[in-house]
Amino acid sequence: MTEAQDTVRLWLVPDQRSGRAPAELLAVLDPGERLRAEAYRSAVDRRRFVLAHAAVRCILARRLGVGPEEIRWRRGPHGKPELAGRCTGVEVNLSHSDAVAMVALSASRRVGVDVQRVLPRLDATAMAERYFPPEEARFVRAAADPDARADRFARLWARKEALVKAHGGRLTQGLRIPLHDSSTGSGSHPDDDWSRGYRVTDVPAPRGYRAAVALSGTGAFRVALHRWTWPDRSGQPADPTRARTRNT
Repeated sequence: MTEAQDTVRLWLVPDQRSGRAPAELLAVLDPGERLRAEAYRSAVDRRRFVLAHAAVRCILARRLGVGPEEIRWRRGPHGKPELAGRCTGVEVNLSHSDAVAMVALSASRRVGVDVQRVLPRLDATAMAERYFPPEEARFVRAAADPDARADRFARLWARKEALVKAHGGRLTQGLRIPLHDSSTGSGSHPDDDWSRGYRVTDVPAPRGYRAAVALSGTGAFRVALHRWTWPDRSGQPADPTRARTRNT
């Protein structure tokens, strides 16, 4: 397999806790993104939104050789953002949960990424019974304590949402696809046969979070892990000199 076609690159985007979002990052967002940022009542939530969405633009800008503000988006049938205009040629996806965001980039395969904060106060058993197939609900319920149940629930939810985001479908459709024992969907329901054409794997996440990435196609791929932070006033993030990699 070739590195360009079979490596998905992931960037962890942590909250930098620097007060307001840097004006330089806000400036690279499009008008719609700025309106969405301004709609947040919390300055913390606003900063995290700006960091995550500017990170996508800066990462793509470096890859495509354009300015971050030149990136354009369109919405897929179920609302998934996709590259539009002249700045195309790669597949990208963003997820953010509380203080953590992740960006996934693939050269050719449709990609979805999801990060979930583990919520110990969540009634994970009830949520699993409501949304997951019976065998996965039993798996969540069988955990030893509420923290473990919340962890299992977050792990499965991240896998399912990553799969749905790669496909571009509805979350309600993906939640019923069993992903406990298999890295690809089982297609156990006739309407879920599309899930056979994807591969899903867990990826490292900060303490208290679970994350997963999904790619179209069932061939193995490598995951290269990076960390993105706002480094200076240039508008271009510095890629790590060495990225951790893992095979799946």
